[in-house]
Amino acid sequence: MRLSALYFYFIIGSALVLSSCQKDQILDDVKGLFKSDKDNTYKGPQVQVGNGQANTFITISHSGVPKEIGVVFTEGALSGLPTTNKIYPLEFHHKALGVTHFKHVALGWSATGHGLPPSGQMGPHMDFRFFMMTQEERLAIPAPPAPGFDDAPPPGYLPVNYALNAAVAQIGRHWGENIFTAGTIVNHTMILGTWNGQLTFINPIVTLTTLASGAHYSVAYPQQQYFAKRGYYPTRYNIYEDDKGKHYVTLSHFVWR
Repeated sequence: MRLSALYFYFIIGSALVLSSCQKDQILDDVKGLFKSDKDNTYKGPQVQVGNGQANTFITISHSGVPKEIGVVFTEGALSGLPTTNKIYPLEFHHKALGVTHFKHVALGWSATGHGLPPSGQMGPHMDFRFFMMTQEERLAIPAPPAPGFDDAPPPGYLPVNYALNAAVAQIGRHWGENIFTAGTIVNHTMILGTWNGQLTFINPIVTLTTLASGAHYSVAYPQQQYFAKRGYYPTRYNIYEDDKGKHYVTLSHFVWR
């Protein structure tokens, strides 16, 4: 009996050592949390981005709960990008519209980067703006300084310690976590967006260097206290690359609010 027990623990211990050494463990963990044989994934139409393509997708459980929503793009999308800022509108599959508040993604290429509050800096990057308004509504947002840019949501409808950032026509007002001190170089973070006093988009932003590196991240981002509409809202953003060289930036860990 003792010999059998020792053999059992040896096998289990060896498996744990091997598991800890797997190169793609983080990616495997991410996939395991979001996808199973009982889930369905629905893809939006492909759009040309740089020298590649990008499209949206959503994974929904058989019980109708969103598990992961995001953008997937080919390696070529990281090259051949313009020298000026550009927006690539991405539509969702209609299944996504029925289980989340998201209407479309305004994938933005920021060619030179910009500052983050209060004094941080971010280089060339992609903005993954998950909009809770239609493209027509978004495109109707005028240029600043229109009054809607300065109408902040009521207290509690944005996370604590989020500060004003850029105001952009056809996008809205950006808000960033007020934690980036002078000299801080940011590789990825969560930006939120408003228009006319309403939260209108959720926006993980990721540098081109980080995307190209294939590094994997899953980050819980600050949550507001109140939500204007009942429904499922994500609580984490994720960055990863699969074994086919496709890149993902997604939202996950949905909670009913």
